[in-house]
Amino acid sequence: MNLFIIAAVVLTGLAVAIVIRPLLRKSDDTPASLVAALVLGLALPAAVLVIYLFASNHDWSATAAATAPSRMGGDGKAGDLPEMVSKLEDRLRAEPGDVNGWLLLGRTYVQLQQIAESRRAYRQAMALDPSTEAILGVAEADILLDRSNLMRDAGRLVEEVLVTDPQNPKALFYGGMASMVRGDLDQFRDRWQRLLAMSPPEEIRAVIESQLAQVGVTAENISAPGQGIDVSVSVSEQLAERTKPGAVLYLVARDPNQPGPPLAAVRHVTEGFPVTLNISDANAMTPGRSLTSLPQVKLIARITNSGEPTAQAGDLFGESVWRSNEATGKSFSIVIDRVVE
Repeated sequence: MNLFIIAAVVLTGLAVAIVIRPLLRKSDDTPASLVAALVLGLALPAAVLVIYLFASNHDWSATAAATAPSRMGGDGKAGDLPEMVSKLEDRLRAEPGDVNGWLLLGRTYVQLQQIAESRRAYRQAMALDPSTEAILGVAEADILLDRSNLMRDAGRLVEEVLVTDPQNPKALFYGGMASMVRGDLDQFRDRWQRLLAMSPPEEIRAVIESQLAQVGVTAENISAPGQGIDVSVSVSEQLAERTKPGAVLYLVARDPNQPGPPLAAVRHVTEGFPVTLNISDANAMTPGRSLTSLPQVKLIARITNSGEPTAQAGDLFGESVWRSNEATGKSFSIVIDRVVE
């Protein structure tokens, strides 16, 4: 039985828990903690698999190849990880303020399945800089160490991330799980639909679709990739030298006639330009408002080396207005040609 089948079996058990949860609630003798424990007991064993295969923002294989040899020595093979960890620990004892070193150590301990040590490293990173990666690293480790933490501080950290980074795959996964345990199936559907719209690998898509189907969501209800607005993003010659692989590109849609939060947002790790992204209702941040139903949409593309969702001085950006009456089916273009002051 391969890992995917195991995940499917476990998540089928989760679906059963969703169905019987209201029945358990009907009994005055059944405490809410027992209901939550039942759902968590069925659901969380699959969390590690799903997160490792898709939901994590971090591409371990790419980072191991690009980062580990230069920062820790060795050739980056998986078998060298314990030695690399030892060297990194030694360096961090000498340079305890190296936040990127603590983040790398946290990721490496996850790879080694040493979750308690991963949590320690991520907590050090979060104390130095409460970035999204550090916060989610602490939250995920807490959940994997004790499933009930999903409904305590770890769940609160996940919700904080979703406020600032509503399209974060790992936060959507755990946030959706927490919503389901609370019995908020509408929020569970919304979060896992957004996760599904990010085009996960086919095996993971099948598992997520199966769970959404249990609560009345089918593939036809979900915006498919290719719908919405295709946006080609390039960088001006003057700013091209200031970009580098691995930087984060945010594509944000706003209503030019109505201030407030963005209509939708997409986060993409760049490997070069030009790049074409699709932004649609699947990326919505404002419920009840359809992107393509508006006569015009202001689109902003921003490159950030910090990875933060809010604009920082030194970020590069460009913007343009998409108009529905001028749409021809061809890719809409934005040139990044300005610097955030």
